[in-house]
Amino acid sequence: MHPAAHCALDLQPLQDGAATILRLLAASSPNWPEVALVAARDPALCLALLAAEPLAADELEKGLNSALRQRLERIGADLLRAWLLGLGNAAAPRSGPAGKALLQAECALHLALETGYPRPEEAYLGGLWRQLAENPAGVMGDDAWAERAARALKPDNRRQHFAALIRSCGLPASLSDALELGNLLDEQWAEAHPLLRLLRCADLLAAEDWQQRCAQAAALCGLPEPTLMSLRTDVGYIVSGHAAYPPPARTTGTVAGLPATVADDPYRSAGMLGLLTSAFVELGADQVRDRLAIACTLFGLREAPVLLGADDAGLLRPLLSGGPASPTTMIDELRLREDDEVSCIALCARAEQPTSFFPAGASPGRSLADWHVARWLGHRGFCCLPLAGGGHAAVALIASSKEHPLSAEQQWRYTALLGAAVRSIRAANRQRDEIAAREAALHQRFRDHVRKIAHEASNPLTVIKSRLDMLGQQRPDDAPLQDEMVQLNTELDRIDNLLRAAGELPAETTEAPRCRVPELLLEMRAVYGEPLFANHGIQLELRAAKGAPAAAIPASALKQVLLNLFRNASEALQPGHRLVVSVAGQLIVDGRHCLEIRLVDNGPGLPPDRTADLFSPRRSTKGGAHQGVGLAVVREILTRWNASILCRSQQGSGTSFQIFIPLDQKG
Repeated sequence: MHPAAHCALDLQPLQDGAATILRLLAASSPNWPEVALVAARDPALCLALLAAEPLAADELEKGLNSALRQRLERIGADLLRAWLLGLGNAAAPRSGPAGKALLQAECALHLALETGYPRPEEAYLGGLWRQLAENPAGVMGDDAWAERAARALKPDNRRQHFAALIRSCGLPASLSDALELGNLLDEQWAEAHPLLRLLRCADLLAAEDWQQRCAQAAALCGLPEPTLMSLRTDVGYIVSGHAAYPPPARTTGTVAGLPATVADDPYRSAGMLGLLTSAFVELGADQVRDRLAIACTLFGLREAPVLLGADDAGLLRPLLSGGPASPTTMIDELRLREDDEVSCIALCARAEQPTSFFPAGASPGRSLADWHVARWLGHRGFCCLPLAGGGHAAVALIASSKEHPLSAEQQWRYTALLGAAVRSIRAANRQRDEIAAREAALHQRFRDHVRKIAHEASNPLTVIKSRLDMLGQQRPDDAPLQDEMVQLNTELDRIDNLLRAAGELPAETTEAPRCRVPELLLEMRAVYGEPLFANHGIQLELRAAKGAPAAAIPASALKQVLLNLFRNASEALQPGHRLVVSVAGQLIVDGRHCLEIRLVDNGPGLPPDRTADLFSPRRSTKGGAHQGVGLAVVREILTRWNASILCRSQQGSGTSFQIFIPLDQKG
């Protein structure tokens, strides 16, 4: 690995800056502009972010803070928190304020603005990284690359490696050149790039004896000494305010000898947030409920709170469902709105601040909805905690019989635990909705495709029906022909209806769920007997017992089953072979009264490898338009109507199918 590339991995942020960012990330909605401001003051942290994702062309023109904010948001709170924790544990972060680096950066920025340098953000970065280029060990861990580089590389080589890292960030070559060059001779400054002169002036103004160096700086940048004096004074005030990080906000008093709350330790709190997030990640709602029931007890809650989340319509709905008479279900029936002016629950969701409801006496107070909720929770009142809900407001309702505020420690622990659960629920819901949306889109594409096929197929069907009508008109006295025309037109209509129905969602059928099998077989022989069998020299025989009862299956479904079996037999049998279709009387199969339909042929039989998975879809060996799904469709249809099918086959001796259909008990 190139030393410059390794350098970005070993950069250590300022300890106070890292702690401030961790505190900002602990909020329900991280303040990313503030996080970017902190990162922009830290030489190592700023460089690490730009090295992780190089700048695009002209991106720096929109401002350094904007570029850093985009990278921080893309990393996300959890990953950024884990990264800062890893840096803090791997090697001690630097202590103290931003110090001279920030002073040099602000001086360079203001000099660029005063002199009209076209890329002031570039000047700011040059000043921020000036010391880093000279002494990388000052911003890295003791065991990092900097220590090795400081020992192994000469100063000039060290600057070259650092300049290579700057170029890898997508920054202009003028900046890497300025950081690579050390001190120049007096006669060389006149030929140097303006940025190099600006950074040298910033060095002079950041020195402890800067007043004595103003004349030298004025000669380099061309600004009058009074202007530089005023500029340096203003920058000093700016840096004194920016470099000092605010102390952690304390919500409770401190007691000598007692440890601070977990919220006051940014590293400990960040670690707990990461662990809690991992505890609920990729869990479904039911799994979250089960884990939360145990976790709440461990965290000091007697029972799991009710979790409410705002939906797109602004309603606060339970994120975990309950039974028909549970408090969760009744709260959902309230249809509580996030913009409710009197409910403390809605106020907590809007303001993202803890609230509570404890009515005085029997009066419900201003909000009847809150009064209902307290009654249903079975306690005198409840506390509301705002939660980070993944883009939408979320609230936890913690029932309580005593009116006392939650301590800062309790608030933080409960918010961390329940917020992690809410984020997991929301993530699972988003994934479910995305899958449903993709499936709906896929189904719509399929329906559109089938409708197109049905539309195109209707044209040849119309032509065929017209030709049949003309043929019938030419021979009006031919009664057998007229009967066949009726049968053919009926089948063509059925094909047309099947094609059109394929493009629609399944609907309740209006067809009678029963049929008379002997009559159905006679109709099918009239239509398919000649084209499938007689024309190929195959004999088709029908045998039906007298008074066969009706079968509990629609005629269209059974017709589709038999037609698939007829086609298979027609393609498998040779001239001179025979197919016998018989309808036996009723029999009992698995305790049910059934009608048996048997199809027996004397053909070549099925190969053993085919009978092993006869009713599974597989690629057909027949070629042409065959898809190998006919028998799979047969079993699917029969299963839908509680019927079953058996097959026996022996090579050289033929094949038989037995279909068992429940009897129609109403027929």
